[in-house]
Amino acid sequence: MFDVRLATDADRPEIEALIAEMIPGCDVAARWRWLYATNPGGPALTWIASEGGKVAGCTSFFPFRMWLDGAIVRGALGGDGYVRPEFRRRGLGGLLHDASRQAMPEHGIGCMYGAPGALNLTPLKHGGSREVGHVSRWARPLRGSAIKLDALDGLVAVALKPRRTGKLEAMAPLDDRLEAVWAGARQSLRLAAVRDASFYTWRFLAAPAGREPPFVIVRRGKPIGACALEAMHGGKTLRIVDLIAIPGEWHACLRAIARHATDETSAHTLDIKLFTLDGRKRGMWRSGFTERDSKPFLCMIPKGGDRRFVDPDRWFYCGADSDLDSLT
Repeated sequence: MFDVRLATDADRPEIEALIAEMIPGCDVAARWRWLYATNPGGPALTWIASEGGKVAGCTSFFPFRMWLDGAIVRGALGGDGYVRPEFRRRGLGGLLHDASRQAMPEHGIGCMYGAPGALNLTPLKHGGSREVGHVSRWARPLRGSAIKLDALDGLVAVALKPRRTGKLEAMAPLDDRLEAVWAGARQSLRLAAVRDASFYTWRFLAAPAGREPPFVIVRRGKPIGACALEAMHGGKTLRIVDLIAIPGEWHACLRAIARHATDETSAHTLDIKLFTLDGRKRGMWRSGFTERDSKPFLCMIPKGGDRRFVDPDRWFYCGADSDLDSLT
């Protein structure tokens, strides 16, 4: 019989041991400082399960400030869910998620959300999560090699490179320009994690891996957007980890990133992950992006909770909505 409870500070060694098993090679102390202790949304909430005095597994909520119809509310990203092999196939994952769901009102959390891996889908659904939509990857070629025209690589790159774009400037910690971008971007967003300067500083500049540098996108001296980038697949792919833009400048930002990718990297392909409906409404094809693979997006609300969180037409979701600080 499993005992599931909210973890306390005294449980940190056990939780760190579970993280080390779940993510081999992870710098657990660095991950704890970053994700569990210094998140601007608040410290992590972790539920831990045991049986017969032995720790069997855990799951965590990482609180995020959410922008919902013009107001800031509290949500959470779900993550670090893990059950030790000897305790699997007994429904423990579902029990952990159910315990976290029951505790949501107590902690003022309106929703838990994310695009989990395939192994976590069933436990999450058993614990009360529902499939709200999908997250799709959108890709754009940068060079001939991306479309099997290796011999014309350079010519294709020149043809595809956008002209007269803004430029990417490295973001500084707590960069005031991020505040201006977020103040504009949120005007066109109905439901999204708050992406202000403190969030971008924590999520990207303070991330232990340091592989996702953030930038401010500037045109004619004014900030129009912000993004974070990561090279993947040996540098062949440049992932737009996250992107926000002031109203009317989404495609200008995509064009600026595409030019930067062509001029400053050797990437063949540029891609980004977005909530599928949102990506389609934004007309990603206008900037040369095509929709590729997708995965389910889940959201959990407490019983009787705010149903705006399960409205697929409201969501803005991108790569900053993740508990991973590197994709490689």
